[in-house]
Amino acid sequence: MTNQVPITSTPLPGIGTQFILKTAGGRALSVVAARDGRRSLAIFEIDDPDACGPGVRLTQAEAAALAELLTGE
Repeated sequence: MTNQVPITSTPLPGIGTQFILKTAGGRALSVVAARDGRRSLAIFEIDDPDACGPGVRLTQAEAAALAELLTGE
């Protein structure tokens, strides 16, 4: 992960790890990396994390495809 973007990680016992990437626009992207390989993606306002909109659950293949789209690799 890059040092130029603020990313925090929080262990979620029995589930996996939550990563939060804070954007310059005041939003945050939450990725929960489950131990079974699934990923959940959610977006929320940094000032109000409880006001999270709908999230998306991704399989490993879907997460890899999204990463490829985002990175252009």
